[in-house]
Amino acid sequence: MMRVTTNGTLRTYRGHLARATLNQYQSMNTVLTQRRFTSYADSPSLATQSFRLHSAYARNTAQQSMSEEMISKFEAAGSSLQQLQNQYRDALDAAEQGQDDSKAGARVQLGETLKGIAEGMVQTLNAQYGEKFIFAGADGDNAPFELKDGKLLFRGLDVNDPANEAAFKEMANETAYVDIGLGMQLDENEQVVPSTAFNSAISGIGLLGYGTTDGTADGIPKNMISTIAELGEIYSRADSETGYLNPADSERADALFDNLQESNSDFRANWTKMDTQAQFLKSNDTRLTSTGDTLQTQYEGLDRVDLADALTTFAYAQYSYNAALRVGNDILSQSFIDYMS
Repeated sequence: MMRVTTNGTLRTYRGHLARATLNQYQSMNTVLTQRRFTSYADSPSLATQSFRLHSAYARNTAQQSMSEEMISKFEAAGSSLQQLQNQYRDALDAAEQGQDDSKAGARVQLGETLKGIAEGMVQTLNAQYGEKFIFAGADGDNAPFELKDGKLLFRGLDVNDPANEAAFKEMANETAYVDIGLGMQLDENEQVVPSTAFNSAISGIGLLGYGTTDGTADGIPKNMISTIAELGEIYSRADSETGYLNPADSERADALFDNLQESNSDFRANWTKMDTQAQFLKSNDTRLTSTGDTLQTQYEGLDRVDLADALTTFAYAQYSYNAALRVGNDILSQSFIDYMS
């Protein structure tokens, strides 16, 4: 028969006690952290999956943040364009009165009104979102529009000068791509692939239009602000008592008024395109939110323990640890008796 020695019993006991202590610590840590693992070594497979999910979730969160910022920017742009439309209606009403010979006596005052509206429209298009100018295209740090000596300027260039049309065409198509979860990629030249990102640039010159109807410097402006400003200048030159316009001014005013009635349609068409982008942002944001919720559910299911199970495991580990201590008391007491004997 094998003899069970006191030292052997103590060694076995110490091993069991160490395991019970470790199990108690691990189960208690699980309850406190509510995580299935706290280091890569605990579970390499789960940790790898968790890292991928956390990375995807962090990327989605950043994309959501950018998406929300773009939604706010485009909403601010839409509000400004609605204000611009209201200003256009006021200008059209004043111009209709200025064209009415029965109200010729008010032409000078109407001219000042139109010039004031044109200035107000420039201020509207120089609106800011945060510290950036909304309608400045890719250059959001500088106010894009200026009305100087009756001429509308965009980035310092005369909007109606045919010599600037090539530059304005480029400015109207400027891009400032941001990542809103469309799978942003770069091509072989390290340039963003347009279909994989969102162009956040809003070009005021693209919305308003540039050049003249006949392509000459003296032609009728295509954009409404220049038209309104010039009409204001013409009415302001009318005879202060009779409101009479000289034949050349009268002819020019008729042409400008006719164009003013038509110029709004192009502006509204461009506004509609921008509004389509705003609607896309909102639908895309809904998708990002749904994706984020799914990723959160996945990584919580992977990382988090069932708290009821964790508490049950901890209670059992605590019971095992206490039982080991009680057994230890018996062993130590018996060992002390053997020693006394």
